[in-house]
Amino acid sequence: MKTWILFFLLATTLSSFSNASDTLKPFLTDYCTAYPEGTRGRPNQWKHCCIEHDLYFWAGGSLSERKLTDLRLKKCVEDAGAPTQARLIYAAVSIGGQSPIRFRTKEWGHAWPGRARYQSLSEQETSTLINYIELLDSQDLPLTLRQNFKETLNTRLDIQ
Repeated sequence: MKTWILFFLLATTLSSFSNASDTLKPFLTDYCTAYPEGTRGRPNQWKHCCIEHDLYFWAGGSLSERKLTDLRLKKCVEDAGAPTQARLIYAAVSIGGQSPIRFRTKEWGHAWPGRARYQSLSEQETSTLINYIELLDSQDLPLTLRQNFKETLNTRLDIQ
C-alpha cells in the first residue's frame, strides 16, 4: 500500500513539472507597446530595449525584480542616446504597473497562466524558461540577449 502511495505522489509531482513547460505561454513582443521604437532619423534606436523589457516582463518574478526590469529599460534607452525618451518610457511603465486596467498579455509574468503575480521564480520555472529561450531562433531573440537573460535568471536563483 505504501509503495502505491509513494508511486502516486511521485507521478503527480513529475506530471506537474512536465505541465510547467506545457502551460508556458510563448514569448511575443510588440516592441515598445504603442510607443515609437526610435526617432524619425533612427526608427529602431531603442527597439532592442523594449524587446528585452518584454522578455523579462513575460518571465515575471518578484516585485523587486519587476522594478529592476523597469529601471533596466530606462537605462537601456538612456544608453541608446535618448535620455528624455527614457524618462517618458519609465514613467509610462511605472504608471501602467499601477493601473487597475489589466491586459493579460501585458501583465508581469504572463508566461505562467494562473500564477501569482509577484513571486520569485522557482528553480523548475527558471529551468523551463532557460530551456524555452535556448530553443528560440536568433531572429526571435539575439544571442546576447538570450545569454544575458539566462545569466540574470541564474543570478536570481543564487540570491534566493
